[in-house]
Amino acid sequence: MEGDTCMPFDPAIEVIATLITPLPITWGFCGGWSIDLFVNRITRSHKDVDVAILRTDQRLVFDLLRQRGWTLEQAVNGKLLPFQQDDFLRLPVHTIWCRNASASPDFLEILLNESDGEQFLFRRERSIHCPLSEAFVNSPSGLPILAPELALLYKSNDLSSMDNQLDFRSALPLLDERRRHWLAQALVQLSSEHAWLKELNR
Repeated sequence: MEGDTCMPFDPAIEVIATLITPLPITWGFCGGWSIDLFVNRITRSHKDVDVAILRTDQRLVFDLLRQRGWTLEQAVNGKLLPFQQDDFLRLPVHTIWCRNASASPDFLEILLNESDGEQFLFRRERSIHCPLSEAFVNSPSGLPILAPELALLYKSNDLSSMDNQLDFRSALPLLDERRRHWLAQALVQLSSEHAWLKELNR
């Protein structure tokens, strides 16, 4: 999992990668860690590790975690609710909290993502999409991540978050023209007056 320019990251990242990589699924780190892995440096502290998977792969991931002693709960409307091993979680459920007191890290957040064939669908507006091959990419360290433009699109709805603002500032200089254009077009669909558009279009 190491690339040519691997930077030292929290050991929790390697632990989770080692756990999930053997599964025959599409996945990547998301949230703030996806940005730090993209820029190949730690830009801020992180309270937990978030992993993006496709909704269609949920049972493979959940079965693996349960076999390794993790307890899983679905986050719904601010509440944590249990679910059975044979349940298939559908929208609007998309956040799963995973805990394992004997593991390090002892907390993991799984985010379920939508897809249609080989297309990744943005959960909040399914007309916004991109090929799965562009939605999940390898970071400079070789670890899989949700593409930075997608991670930022998810973060774009809460500009009151200093972490979201910092992640945008950290990633912006490294976004190539294709990534900038895709993110700008997606933001226009969601909010034509979004504060990030001016900087993206420079």
